[in-house]
Amino acid sequence: MIEFQNLYFSYKDGDESIKDISFFVKRGECIILCGKSGSGKSTILRTISGLAPVFYEGSLQGRIEVDKRILAELKSEERAKLFGVVFQDPRSQFFMNTVQDEICFAAENIGVPSKKIKELLYEVSEFIGIEDLLLRNIDELSSGQKQKVAIASSLILQPKVLILDEPTSNLDIQGSKILIEIIKKIKDKGISIVISEHRIDSFKEVADRFLYINEGKLDEIWTSKQFENLSDEKLLSLGLRPKTVEKSANNEIKNDNVPLLDIQSLSFHYKKTNSGIDNINLRLYKGEVVSLLGNNGAGKTTLCKVICGLLKENTGLIKYRGKVANRNLRNKFCYFVMQDADYQLYSDSVVSEISIGKKITEKLKKDMEDSLDAFSLIKLKDRHPASLSGGEKQRVILAAAYCSEADIYILDEPTSGMDGNGLCAIIRWVKLLAEKGKIVIIITHDLLLAEATSNKFIYLEEGKQLKEGRNII
Repeated sequence: MIEFQNLYFSYKDGDESIKDISFFVKRGECIILCGKSGSGKSTILRTISGLAPVFYEGSLQGRIEVDKRILAELKSEERAKLFGVVFQDPRSQFFMNTVQDEICFAAENIGVPSKKIKELLYEVSEFIGIEDLLLRNIDELSSGQKQKVAIASSLILQPKVLILDEPTSNLDIQGSKILIEIIKKIKDKGISIVISEHRIDSFKEVADRFLYINEGKLDEIWTSKQFENLSDEKLLSLGLRPKTVEKSANNEIKNDNVPLLDIQSLSFHYKKTNSGIDNINLRLYKGEVVSLLGNNGAGKTTLCKVICGLLKENTGLIKYRGKVANRNLRNKFCYFVMQDADYQLYSDSVVSEISIGKKITEKLKKDMEDSLDAFSLIKLKDRHPASLSGGEKQRVILAAAYCSEADIYILDEPTSGMDGNGLCAIIRWVKLLAEKGKIVIIITHDLLLAEATSNKFIYLEEGKQLKEGRNII
Protein backbone atom coordinates (compact mmCIF):
# COMPACT_ATOMS: atom_id res chain seq x y z
CA MET A 1 0.00 0.00 0.00
CA ILE A 2 2.81 2.42 0.92
CA GLU A 3 6.41 2.21 -0.25
CA PHE A 4 9.27 4.57 0.67
CA GLN A 5 12.27 4.34 -1.63
CA ASN A 6 15.48 6.05 -0.46
CA LEU A 7 13.62 9.09 0.83
CA TYR A 8 15.40 12.24 1.97
CA PHE A 9 13.69 15.37 3.26
CA SER A 10 15.08 18.62 4.70
CA TYR A 11 12.96 21.56 5.81
CA LYS A 12 13.43 24.93 4.15
CA ASP A 13 14.84 26.44 7.36
CA GLY A 14 17.27 23.55 7.74
CA ASP A 15 15.56 21.97 10.75
CA GLU A 16 15.24 18.22 11.31
CA SER A 17 15.26 15.91 8.31
CA ILE A 18 14.99 12.27 7.29
CA LYS A 19 17.77 10.45 5.49
CA ASP A 20 17.64 7.49 3.11
CA ILE A 21 14.41 6.02 4.53
CA SER A 22 13.08 2.88 2.82
CA PHE A 23 10.18 0.74 4.05
CA PHE A 24 6.77 -0.56 2.99
CA VAL A 25 3.34 -0.88 4.58
CA LYS A 26 0.99 -3.65 3.47
CA ARG A 27 -2.76 -3.28 3.03
CA GLY A 28 -4.48 -3.53 6.42
CA GLU A 29 -1.19 -3.40 8.29
CA CYS A 30 -0.58 -1.25 11.40
CA ILE A 31 2.89 0.28 11.65
CA ILE A 32 4.20 2.14 14.71
CA LEU A 33 6.93 4.77 14.20
CA CYS A 34 8.91 5.11 17.42
CA GLY A 35 12.03 6.97 18.48
CA LYS A 36 13.29 9.91 20.50
CA SER A 37 11.58 13.30 20.30
CA GLY A 38 12.83 15.13 17.21
CA SER A 39 14.06 11.96 15.50
CA GLY A 40 11.95 12.53 12.37
CA LYS A 41 8.76 10.54 13.04
CA SER A 42 6.38 13.45 12.38
CA THR A 43 8.35 14.35 9.26
CA ILE A 44 7.78 10.85 7.90
CA LEU A 45 4.03 11.22 8.54
CA ARG A 46 4.05 14.58 6.73
CA THR A 47 5.78 13.11 3.69
CA ILE A 48 3.37 10.16 3.55
CA SER A 49 0.34 12.45 3.65
CA GLY A 50 1.86 14.95 1.22
CA LEU A 51 1.89 17.79 3.75
CA ALA A 52 5.65 17.91 3.18
CA PRO A 53 6.78 19.54 0.97
CA VAL A 54 3.41 21.06 -0.07
CA PHE A 55 2.55 22.69 3.28
CA TYR A 56 5.84 22.19 5.15
CA GLU A 57 8.31 23.57 2.62
CA GLY A 58 11.57 21.79 2.01
CA SER A 59 13.63 19.59 -0.26
CA LEU A 60 12.32 16.09 -1.01
CA GLN A 61 14.34 13.40 -2.76
CA GLY A 62 13.49 9.78 -3.38
CA ARG A 63 10.16 8.18 -4.19
CA ILE A 64 6.90 7.51 -2.33
CA GLU A 65 4.26 5.24 -3.82
CA VAL A 66 0.79 4.86 -2.32
CA ASP A 67 -1.59 2.29 -3.77
CA LYS A 68 0.85 1.91 -6.70
CA ARG A 69 0.61 5.62 -7.50
CA ILE A 70 3.46 8.12 -7.21
CA LEU A 71 2.51 10.52 -4.43
CA ALA A 72 4.18 13.57 -5.99
CA GLU A 73 1.98 13.22 -9.09
CA LEU A 74 -1.34 13.19 -7.22
CA LYS A 75 -3.66 16.19 -7.00
CA SER A 76 -4.79 17.46 -3.59
CA GLU A 77 -8.28 15.95 -4.08
CA GLU A 78 -6.77 12.54 -4.84
CA ARG A 79 -4.62 12.79 -1.71
CA ALA A 80 -7.67 13.67 0.38
CA LYS A 81 -9.39 10.47 -0.77
CA LEU A 82 -6.30 8.34 -0.14
CA PHE A 83 -5.40 9.56 3.35
CA GLY A 84 -7.10 10.23 6.63
CA VAL A 85 -4.95 12.24 9.03
CA VAL A 86 -5.43 12.82 12.78
CA PHE A 87 -3.05 15.29 14.40
CA GLN A 88 -1.65 15.04 17.93
CA ASP A 89 -4.09 17.73 19.10
CA PRO A 90 -7.41 17.13 17.27
CA ARG A 91 -8.53 20.68 18.07
CA SER A 92 -5.97 21.98 15.58
CA GLN A 93 -7.81 20.35 12.67
CA PHE A 94 -11.41 21.27 13.54
CA PHE A 95 -13.15 23.89 11.40
CA MET A 96 -16.84 23.57 12.27
CA ASN A 97 -18.90 24.03 15.45
CA THR A 98 -20.94 20.82 15.61
CA VAL A 99 -19.78 17.23 15.37
CA GLN A 100 -21.84 16.33 12.30
CA ASP A 101 -20.69 19.43 10.42
CA GLU A 102 -17.07 18.64 11.21
CA ILE A 103 -17.36 15.03 10.04
CA CYS A 104 -19.02 16.12 6.79
CA PHE A 105 -16.60 18.99 6.11
CA ALA A 106 -14.04 17.05 4.03
CA ALA A 107 -16.71 15.43 1.86
CA GLU A 108 -18.46 18.76 1.27
CA ASN A 109 -15.14 20.38 0.47
CA ILE A 110 -14.54 18.12 -2.55
CA GLY A 111 -18.15 18.22 -3.79
CA VAL A 112 -19.58 14.86 -2.71
CA PRO A 113 -23.39 14.94 -3.28
CA SER A 114 -25.36 15.78 -0.12
CA LYS A 115 -27.35 12.51 -0.21
CA LYS A 116 -24.12 10.51 -0.31
CA ILE A 117 -22.62 12.63 2.48
CA LYS A 118 -25.60 11.85 4.71
CA GLU A 119 -25.15 8.12 4.10
CA LEU A 120 -21.42 8.34 4.82
CA LEU A 121 -22.05 10.41 7.98
CA TYR A 122 -24.28 7.81 9.61
CA GLU A 123 -22.10 4.95 8.42
CA VAL A 124 -18.89 6.37 9.91
CA SER A 125 -20.52 7.67 13.12
CA GLU A 126 -21.99 4.22 13.77
CA PHE A 127 -18.63 2.60 13.00
CA ILE A 128 -16.80 4.82 15.52
CA GLY A 129 -19.71 4.78 18.00
CA ILE A 130 -20.52 8.48 18.19
CA GLU A 131 -24.10 8.60 16.91
CA ASP A 132 -25.16 10.30 20.17
CA LEU A 133 -22.64 13.12 19.65
CA LEU A 134 -23.64 14.29 16.17
CA LEU A 135 -25.60 17.35 17.34
CA ARG A 136 -23.16 18.29 20.11
CA ASN A 137 -20.88 21.33 20.00
CA ILE A 138 -17.26 20.23 19.61
CA ASP A 139 -16.07 22.60 22.35
CA GLU A 140 -18.23 20.71 24.86
CA LEU A 141 -16.59 17.33 24.20
CA SER A 142 -13.95 15.57 26.28
CA SER A 143 -10.49 14.85 24.83
CA GLY A 144 -11.47 11.26 24.10
CA GLN A 145 -14.65 12.31 22.33
CA LYS A 146 -12.74 14.86 20.23
CA GLN A 147 -10.31 12.12 19.25
CA LYS A 148 -13.20 9.96 18.04
CA VAL A 149 -14.65 12.86 16.04
CA ALA A 150 -11.26 13.50 14.41
CA ILE A 151 -10.98 9.84 13.42
CA ALA A 152 -14.54 9.81 12.06
CA SER A 153 -13.78 12.96 10.04
CA SER A 154 -10.68 11.33 8.60
CA LEU A 155 -12.61 8.20 7.57
CA ILE A 156 -15.65 9.75 5.88
CA LEU A 157 -13.97 9.71 2.46
CA GLN A 158 -13.17 6.01 2.97
CA PRO A 159 -9.38 6.42 2.72
CA LYS A 160 -6.96 3.58 2.18
CA VAL A 161 -4.45 4.91 4.71
CA LEU A 162 -5.03 6.37 8.20
CA ILE A 163 -2.24 8.44 9.78
CA LEU A 164 -2.25 9.10 13.55
CA ASP A 165 0.24 11.42 15.28
CA GLU A 166 0.61 10.71 19.05
CA PRO A 167 -3.04 9.59 19.36
CA THR A 168 -2.88 8.66 23.07
CA SER A 169 -1.14 11.82 24.32
CA ASN A 170 -4.37 13.46 25.53
CA LEU A 171 -6.38 10.34 26.38
CA ASP A 172 -7.19 8.77 29.72
CA ILE A 173 -6.72 5.03 30.25
CA GLN A 174 -10.25 4.16 29.18
CA GLY A 175 -9.95 6.42 26.13
CA SER A 176 -6.75 4.65 25.08
CA LYS A 177 -8.45 1.26 25.35
CA ILE A 178 -11.35 2.49 23.21
CA LEU A 179 -8.87 3.84 20.64
CA ILE A 180 -7.20 0.42 20.37
CA GLU A 181 -10.59 -1.22 19.73
CA ILE A 182 -11.34 1.34 17.01
CA ILE A 183 -7.96 0.65 15.38
CA LYS A 184 -8.75 -3.08 15.35
CA LYS A 185 -12.00 -2.38 13.47
CA ILE A 186 -10.22 -0.08 11.01
CA LYS A 187 -7.61 -2.78 10.29
CA ASP A 188 -10.40 -5.29 9.65
CA LYS A 189 -11.67 -3.00 6.87
CA GLY A 190 -8.31 -3.33 5.11
CA ILE A 191 -7.17 0.23 5.88
CA SER A 192 -3.43 0.63 6.43
CA ILE A 193 -2.52 2.52 9.60
CA VAL A 194 0.68 4.45 10.34
CA ILE A 195 1.08 5.77 13.88
CA SER A 196 3.76 7.95 15.44
CA GLU A 197 3.75 7.30 19.19
CA HIS A 198 5.86 7.35 22.36
CA ARG A 199 3.53 5.24 24.53
CA ILE A 200 4.08 2.28 22.26
CA ASP A 201 3.48 -0.55 24.71
CA SER A 202 -0.30 -0.01 24.59
CA PHE A 203 -0.28 -0.72 20.81
CA LYS A 204 1.38 -4.13 20.96
CA GLU A 205 -1.92 -5.97 20.40
CA VAL A 206 -2.69 -4.10 17.14
CA ALA A 207 0.77 -3.30 15.76
CA ASP A 208 2.25 -5.55 13.09
CA ARG A 209 5.65 -3.90 13.09
CA PHE A 210 7.57 -1.23 15.00
CA LEU A 211 9.94 1.04 13.03
CA TYR A 212 12.62 2.70 15.17
CA ILE A 213 13.69 6.09 13.79
CA ASN A 214 16.96 7.56 15.05
CA GLU A 215 18.30 10.94 13.91
CA GLY A 216 16.30 10.76 10.71
CA LYS A 217 17.30 7.21 9.82
CA LEU A 218 15.47 3.89 10.05
CA ASP A 219 17.69 1.92 12.44
CA GLU A 220 15.52 -1.03 13.52
CA ILE A 221 12.37 -2.91 12.49
CA TRP A 222 10.70 -5.21 15.03
CA THR A 223 7.71 -7.49 14.74
CA SER A 224 5.19 -7.23 17.57
CA LYS A 225 6.70 -10.35 19.17
CA GLN A 226 10.24 -9.02 18.88
CA PHE A 227 9.20 -5.74 20.49
CA GLU A 228 7.52 -7.63 23.33
CA ASN A 229 10.85 -9.36 24.05
CA LEU A 230 12.84 -6.10 24.34
CA SER A 231 14.01 -5.46 27.89
CA ASP A 232 13.47 -2.17 29.72
CA GLU A 233 17.24 -1.63 29.64
CA LYS A 234 17.26 -1.99 25.84
CA LEU A 235 14.28 0.36 25.45
CA LEU A 236 15.88 3.01 27.66
CA SER A 237 19.18 2.73 25.78
CA LEU A 238 17.26 3.61 22.61
CA GLY A 239 15.51 6.56 24.26
CA LEU A 240 12.15 4.74 24.32
CA ARG A 241 9.74 4.48 27.24
CA PRO A 242 10.24 1.40 29.41
CA LYS A 243 7.35 -0.95 30.11
CA THR A 244 7.86 -0.76 33.89
CA VAL A 245 9.54 1.60 36.35
CA GLU A 246 10.82 1.33 39.87
CA LYS A 247 7.98 2.43 42.14
CA SER A 248 8.42 5.39 44.43
CA ALA A 249 9.08 4.46 48.05
CA ASN A 250 5.67 4.99 49.61
CA ASN A 251 7.08 6.14 52.91
CA GLU A 252 4.99 8.52 54.94
CA ILE A 253 6.22 12.10 54.66
CA LYS A 254 7.37 13.40 58.03
CA ASN A 255 4.70 16.02 58.54
CA ASP A 256 5.23 19.44 60.06
CA ASN A 257 2.68 20.67 62.54
CA VAL A 258 1.12 22.86 59.86
CA PRO A 259 0.66 21.67 56.25
CA LEU A 260 2.32 23.79 53.59
CA LEU A 261 -0.98 23.78 51.65
CA ASP A 262 -4.35 23.28 53.33
CA ILE A 263 -7.40 23.12 51.04
CA GLN A 264 -10.76 23.24 52.82
CA SER A 265 -14.22 22.61 51.26
CA LEU A 266 -13.08 24.02 47.89
CA SER A 267 -15.71 24.36 45.15
CA PHE A 268 -15.79 25.99 41.73
CA HIS A 269 -18.27 25.77 38.83
CA TYR A 270 -18.07 27.21 35.33
CA LYS A 271 -21.06 29.44 34.66
CA LYS A 272 -21.73 28.13 31.17
CA THR A 273 -21.70 24.38 31.86
CA ASN A 274 -21.97 24.24 35.67
CA SER A 275 -19.19 21.64 35.62
CA GLY A 276 -16.30 22.00 38.04
CA ILE A 277 -15.25 20.72 41.47
CA ASP A 278 -17.19 20.17 44.71
CA ASN A 279 -16.04 20.12 48.32
CA ILE A 280 -12.36 19.27 47.81
CA ASN A 281 -10.32 18.83 51.00
CA LEU A 282 -6.55 18.26 50.89
CA ARG A 283 -3.68 18.71 53.31
CA LEU A 284 -0.30 18.67 51.62
CA TYR A 285 3.06 18.81 53.35
CA LYS A 286 6.60 19.69 52.30
CA GLY A 287 8.14 17.04 50.06
CA GLU A 288 4.88 15.38 49.02
CA VAL A 289 4.38 14.32 45.41
CA VAL A 290 0.71 13.87 44.57
CA SER A 291 -0.78 12.26 41.47
CA LEU A 292 -4.24 13.46 40.53
CA LEU A 293 -5.96 10.59 38.73
CA GLY A 294 -9.32 10.30 36.97
CA ASN A 295 -10.89 10.27 33.53
CA ASN A 296 -10.90 13.22 31.13
CA GLY A 297 -13.28 15.87 32.45
CA ALA A 298 -13.07 14.71 36.09
CA GLY A 299 -12.03 18.19 37.29
CA LYS A 300 -8.29 17.66 37.79
CA THR A 301 -7.10 20.66 35.78
CA THR A 302 -9.90 22.86 37.16
CA LEU A 303 -8.83 22.04 40.72
CA CYS A 304 -5.23 22.93 39.95
CA LYS A 305 -6.19 26.20 38.24
CA VAL A 306 -8.03 27.20 41.42
CA ILE A 307 -5.08 26.15 43.60
CA CYS A 308 -2.63 28.34 41.67
CA GLY A 309 -5.01 31.30 41.38
CA LEU A 310 -5.92 31.14 37.69
CA LEU A 311 -9.55 30.62 38.76
CA LYS A 312 -11.30 32.06 41.82
CA GLU A 313 -13.04 29.54 44.06
CA ASN A 314 -16.81 29.88 44.60
CA THR A 315 -16.65 28.53 48.15
CA GLY A 316 -14.02 27.20 50.52
CA LEU A 317 -10.53 28.46 51.22
CA ILE A 318 -6.87 27.70 50.67
CA LYS A 319 -4.27 28.19 53.39
CA TYR A 320 -0.54 28.54 52.71
CA ARG A 321 1.78 28.10 55.67
CA GLY A 322 -1.21 28.31 57.99
CA LYS A 323 -2.63 31.59 56.62
CA VAL A 324 -5.47 32.14 54.14
CA ALA A 325 -4.01 32.81 50.68
CA ASN A 326 -5.81 34.89 48.05
CA ARG A 327 -5.42 34.38 44.30
CA ASN A 328 -2.54 36.84 43.93
CA LEU A 329 -0.49 35.17 46.64
CA ARG A 330 -1.19 31.68 45.29
CA ASN A 331 -0.01 32.83 41.89
CA LYS A 332 3.36 33.70 43.41
CA PHE A 333 4.12 30.47 45.25
CA CYS A 334 2.72 28.12 42.55
CA TYR A 335 4.22 27.25 39.15
CA PHE A 336 1.76 25.71 36.67
CA VAL A 337 3.15 23.75 33.69
CA MET A 338 0.23 23.49 31.25
CA GLN A 339 -0.56 20.44 29.14
CA ASP A 340 -0.37 22.44 25.89
CA ALA A 341 3.18 23.83 25.81
CA ASP A 342 2.33 26.35 23.06
CA TYR A 343 0.36 28.41 25.59
CA GLN A 344 3.55 29.06 27.59
CA LEU A 345 6.06 29.74 24.82
CA TYR A 346 6.73 33.41 24.12
CA SER A 347 10.39 33.98 23.29
CA ASP A 348 12.52 33.53 20.16
CA SER A 349 14.96 30.94 21.50
CA VAL A 350 15.00 28.09 23.97
CA VAL A 351 17.57 29.72 26.25
CA SER A 352 15.70 33.04 26.40
CA GLU A 353 12.42 31.16 27.00
CA ILE A 354 13.89 29.58 30.12
CA SER A 355 15.03 32.95 31.54
CA ILE A 356 12.08 35.09 30.44
CA GLY A 357 10.66 37.26 33.25
CA LYS A 358 13.46 36.32 35.65
CA LYS A 359 16.26 38.48 37.07
CA ILE A 360 19.58 37.27 35.71
CA THR A 361 21.78 36.24 38.63
CA GLU A 362 24.66 33.83 39.00
CA LYS A 363 22.27 31.34 40.59
CA LEU A 364 19.87 31.62 37.64
CA LYS A 365 22.72 31.09 35.18
CA LYS A 366 23.72 27.94 37.04
CA ASP A 367 20.08 26.75 37.18
CA MET A 368 19.71 27.39 33.45
CA GLU A 369 22.79 25.30 32.68
CA ASP A 370 21.49 22.52 34.91
CA SER A 371 18.01 22.64 33.35
CA LEU A 372 19.36 22.51 29.79
CA ASP A 373 21.40 19.48 30.75
CA ALA A 374 18.59 17.82 32.75
CA PHE A 375 16.13 17.99 29.86
CA SER A 376 18.65 17.38 27.01
CA LEU A 377 18.22 20.85 25.51
CA ILE A 378 21.83 21.98 25.16
CA LYS A 379 21.93 21.30 21.40
CA LEU A 380 18.58 23.07 20.99
CA LYS A 381 19.28 26.15 23.15
CA ASP A 382 19.44 28.57 20.20
CA ARG A 383 16.47 27.08 18.30
CA HIS A 384 13.15 28.92 18.07
CA PRO A 385 10.62 27.06 20.28
CA ALA A 386 8.07 27.02 17.44
CA SER A 387 10.43 24.85 15.37
CA LEU A 388 10.59 22.10 18.00
CA SER A 389 8.63 18.85 18.23
CA GLY A 390 5.84 18.48 20.78
CA GLY A 391 8.05 16.58 23.23
CA GLU A 392 10.88 19.09 22.86
CA LYS A 393 8.52 22.01 23.55
CA GLN A 394 7.31 20.24 26.68
CA ARG A 395 10.92 19.89 27.86
CA VAL A 396 11.49 23.63 27.35
CA ILE A 397 8.52 24.48 29.59
CA LEU A 398 9.77 22.06 32.24
CA ALA A 399 13.26 23.60 32.04
CA ALA A 400 11.73 27.04 32.68
CA ALA A 401 9.90 25.60 35.69
CA TYR A 402 13.20 24.06 36.86
CA CYS A 403 14.56 27.61 37.24
CA SER A 404 11.59 28.81 39.29
CA GLU A 405 11.68 29.47 43.04
CA ALA A 406 8.10 28.25 43.62
CA ASP A 407 7.07 26.14 46.61
CA ILE A 408 4.34 24.26 44.75
CA TYR A 409 4.73 22.85 41.24
CA ILE A 410 1.71 21.72 39.24
CA LEU A 411 2.43 19.59 36.17
CA ASP A 412 -0.50 18.96 33.81
CA GLU A 413 0.16 15.80 31.78
CA PRO A 414 3.92 16.55 31.65
CA THR A 415 4.76 13.35 29.73
CA SER A 416 2.34 13.81 26.83
CA GLY A 417 4.50 13.54 23.72
CA MET A 418 7.54 12.56 25.84
CA ASP A 419 10.03 9.86 24.87
CA GLY A 420 11.80 7.57 27.35
CA ASN A 421 14.58 10.08 28.04
CA GLY A 422 12.03 12.80 28.74
CA LEU A 423 10.09 10.55 31.11
CA CYS A 424 13.24 9.69 33.06
CA ALA A 425 14.30 13.37 33.20
CA ILE A 426 10.93 14.34 34.69
CA ILE A 427 11.11 11.52 37.25
CA ARG A 428 14.58 12.67 38.37
CA TRP A 429 13.49 16.33 38.59
CA VAL A 430 10.33 15.60 40.56
CA LYS A 431 12.33 13.55 43.06
CA LEU A 432 14.80 16.43 43.37
CA LEU A 433 11.98 18.88 44.08
CA ALA A 434 10.60 16.56 46.75
CA GLU A 435 14.04 16.36 48.38
CA LYS A 436 14.08 20.18 48.50
CA GLY A 437 10.76 20.16 50.39
CA LYS A 438 8.63 21.31 47.45
CA ILE A 439 5.10 20.04 46.83
CA VAL A 440 4.56 18.56 43.36
CA ILE A 441 1.04 17.93 42.06
CA ILE A 442 0.93 15.87 38.86
CA ILE A 443 -2.20 15.64 36.72
CA THR A 444 -1.63 12.48 34.74
CA HIS A 445 -2.97 9.41 32.96
CA ASP A 446 0.61 8.10 32.80
CA LEU A 447 0.74 5.37 35.43
CA LEU A 448 4.49 4.88 34.88
CA LEU A 449 5.10 8.48 35.94
CA ALA A 450 2.66 8.24 38.85
CA GLU A 451 4.19 5.04 40.22
CA ALA A 452 7.77 6.30 39.88
CA THR A 453 7.27 9.65 41.63
CA SER A 454 4.23 9.86 43.87
CA ASN A 455 3.65 9.06 47.54
CA LYS A 456 0.02 10.15 47.51
CA PHE A 457 -2.71 9.37 44.95
CA ILE A 458 -6.01 11.24 44.71
CA TYR A 459 -8.82 10.07 42.43
CA LEU A 460 -11.44 12.53 41.11
CA GLU A 461 -14.68 11.74 39.32
CA GLU A 462 -17.18 14.31 38.06
CA GLY A 463 -15.56 17.00 40.18
CA LYS A 464 -15.70 15.04 43.41
CA GLN A 465 -12.85 13.66 45.48
CA LEU A 466 -13.59 9.94 45.66
CA LYS A 467 -10.44 8.25 46.92
CA GLU A 468 -7.11 9.10 48.48
CA GLY A 469 -4.26 6.77 49.40
CA ARG A 470 -0.55 6.02 49.52
CA ASN A 471 -0.81 3.38 46.79
CA ILE A 472 -1.96 3.83 43.21
CA ILE A 473 -5.73 3.49 42.84
